[in-house]
Order: sequence, then C-alpha cells, then structure tokens
Amino acid sequence: MSSPPALQFDAHFAFSGELGNVLKDCLHEDAGNWRLSWKFRCYYALRPWIPLFARHALQQSRNAQMPVNDHWYVHSKFLQRWRDALAGARSEAVQATVIHPWPDGYSHAAVLTHDIETRAGVQHVERLARLEESLGFRSAWYFVPAKYRIDPGLIKDLQARGHEVGVHGHNHDGQLFFSRDCFERRARKINAVAQQWNASGFRAPMMHRELGWMQALETDYDASCFDIDPYQAMPGGVGGVWPFIVGRLVELPCTLPQDHTLFVTLGQRSIDIWKRKYALLRRLRGMAMCIVHPDYLDTGQGWSRYQELLEEFAQATEAWKCLPHEVATWWRQRHASRATPSGVEGPAAPRGRCIELAELFDEFLAAP
Repeated sequence: MSSPPALQFDAHFAFSGELGNVLKDCLHEDAGNWRLSWKFRCYYALRPWIPLFARHALQQSRNAQMPVNDHWYVHSKFLQRWRDALAGARSEAVQATVIHPWPDGYSHAAVLTHDIETRAGVQHVERLARLEESLGFRSAWYFVPAKYRIDPGLIKDLQARGHEVGVHGHNHDGQLFFSRDCFERRARKINAVAQQWNASGFRAPMMHRELGWMQALETDYDASCFDIDPYQAMPGGVGGVWPFIVGRLVELPCTLPQDHTLFVTLGQRSIDIWKRKYALLRRLRGMAMCIVHPDYLDTGQGWSRYQELLEEFAQATEAWKCLPHEVATWWRQRHASRATPSGVEGPAAPRGRCIELAELFDEFLAAP
C-alpha cells in the first residue's frame, strides 16, 4: 500500500499536543482517498446516459459487497486513538486547559444543511424551509449553479429569512476533481457565483475533495469532508468531529450520515442511526452537521423522518443551533485566541470560556 500524499497546506486543529497529532494523522490518512478510482472515472463519464433506477441499482450492488459492519457510521479507529490520547493527557500532573469548542455556554453544535441536486429538489425548498422555520431553525442551502435554473429571488428570499446559501460545485457531473486544471477552471466560475450570491461556503458534489486544490476557492469555508463514510466514491474520513483550518479555509466536516445513504441505498426505515450518532457527537462536544437532500424527500416518510431529526435537535437545549458561516466565523476567532489562567484572551474572549480536557470529555470517557 502506498503512503498518503504529503499535505500541501498548513492545518490547524481544535486541540494541540497529542490530541492534535491524532487529528493530523487522521487527516493525513484521509488524503490517501482524495483520488477517484478508474472505475468511478468511467462511471462519471457515462453517468449522463445511465437512468436513475440503474444508478441506484449500481449503488446498492456496490454497497452490498462492501466489507462494513453495523457501526460503519462510527470511526472506531479514531475513537480508540482519542481515548488513548485523552488518557495520556489526564495522567499529567497539570491538566491541560483549552478554549471550549463552542461559544456562549453551549456544549455542542447542531447544523442543518441541504444539497439541492436537481430541478425537482428546488421545488421542495420552500416547503422544507417552512418546516424548519416552524420549529425555530434556519439552514444552509447549497445550489448547483450550472445544472438547473435558479431564481435569484429564491436566493434573496432565503437569505432575508435568515437562511444561508452556498455553492454546490459547478454542474454536478462528478468530474470536478478529474484534474487540477479542470478544478481550477471551474473554481473561477464557482468563485464568481459565490460573489454574486454573497455565499460564504462551498460543498463539492458527492463529497469529492482535494483540500490542496481547494485553496483556489475564495469562500470562507468548505464543507466537503466527513468524519467517516465508507460508502462514498472517495471514502474514509477525517475522524474528528470539530471544524479545523486548512490553508485559507475553515473545514466543516459532516458528521451525520447522509439521508440518501441511509434511506435510499441502505433502505433504513427509522432514524435510529442518526439518533445514535448524535448521542456520540454530544458526548464528544462535537458538531452535528447533517446533509438532507430536498430531491429525495418525495414521500411522506421522508418528510416525517426529517421532522423527527429536527425535533431531536430542538430538545437539545445545550446545542448551539447555528449556520455554517457562523461556525466558520467563531472558529477563526477561537483559533486566534488562547486559554490563560485568567480566561480566554483574544477575539473569542466575549463568547468563549476555558475548560479542562478532563471535564470537556468526561461523558465520552465514562461511556463504554
């Protein structure tokens, strides 16, 4: 097996020391997945001529043959490394003090995002936004600029109502990362759309990623990584469930399994996996970021499952229910600050607080 490529950018993680080394190692290992196999290159080249039912059949056939266990949505290797690193930190005579990952007294973050892949998905945006607003939420909507018509009035209306709008690739053909030249040519168009929409964030279609190339993006953050997902064309995961900074971008990893994976390719009938993963994210004081596609909310069950997730988030009074651009802004402030014996010093001081690692992760370490 070849070693992962060297990272071509500076990376700054939620924690330093041995914890930071765990996060760095996981990112470095994930970098080995940032290339499409020849099979997927062929698939994406032929994809425009493959009917939707055939694409779903191919996905289901591939997934059925993958060597995954029932806990595929948990990065077990990362969690064991994390426990070991925390045990080492707790054995030190003086406990490490850090800036809490989240501001304003919150224990974790809950972030709602949507990838709109088709014209049919656009038709569901208004109904989905109203559902979220009825429960007190706002979310981020990532539109594909060169695949279907997008009404500028819809963009402005969502933003005026407190939602966020981001850019979801260029034309969603799976070829954005075929070569660096292709990516940089399309990145110029993506940047122009982001400026036109006043968009702070980007997410690549199919969660493809190459964080070195993505430094050409002029957005504030990217949301194309995940902590773990074996079912993607670029599988793997960064392990950590907190934002981190790569070069000029804040990286926001998606940490809940995608709705398409759960309900379309795996045929799940409940949101039990979402609930179990969310419980783990809360113990880790992490960021629960979900991706729900309006394109696949075409049944009553789809809508009711998503509403059930919203209600799960709503009951968590200790959750910072925020938008991705708010997370990115806070994370830059946190990164530019430091923990001192007298409290937080720096731009995060008005909202931040210091906490010992042993206290921050007490619930995680107490769990079996």
